[in-house]
Amino acid sequence: MVETVVDSPCPVCGKKTLVYRAEELDLPYFGKCLETTMICKNCGFRHADVMMLEIHEPMLYEFTIHDEEDLNVKVIRSTSGTIEIPELGAKIEPGPLSEAFITTVEGVLNRIVNVLVQLMHDNPDMKDKINEILRKIGYIRHGKMVAKIILKDPLGNSAIVSEKVIRRR
Repeated sequence: MVETVVDSPCPVCGKKTLVYRAEELDLPYFGKCLETTMICKNCGFRHADVMMLEIHEPMLYEFTIHDEEDLNVKVIRSTSGTIEIPELGAKIEPGPLSEAFITTVEGVLNRIVNVLVQLMHDNPDMKDKINEILRKIGYIRHGKMVAKIILKDPLGNSAIVSEKVIRRR
């Protein structure tokens, strides 16, 4: 691990007490990556990031959610991965500040619910449409509605981990 004192002020407290750490890792499904962390020794501010060091073949994963057990299937999304659930009209796309995450199908649904709740708060006129999507998520969670989760990654650093997943290059 490399550790360096950074000659820049902390974005929170303004003191020049930032320490930068970098470590190369080899992670399952992601491959080689560089984990970087900036920590302020004064106020505890912390910012972490993971940068992929390898590019794999583009991959597309399709997984059909049939029942409550399918909610436990692991979803690994890199910073270049796009997740879609067509039945909900939901799409999680990468952007300049997107983060990689490891979660489950249920965790992906929770992320969508959180965005919808905020959207409803900010746009009350969309309440009926949002409530309909939330209802569908409830049906999916209880195995009363079948839905497909699609994960596309042009750099091949994402995955859905299940024997029932369909993989395409």
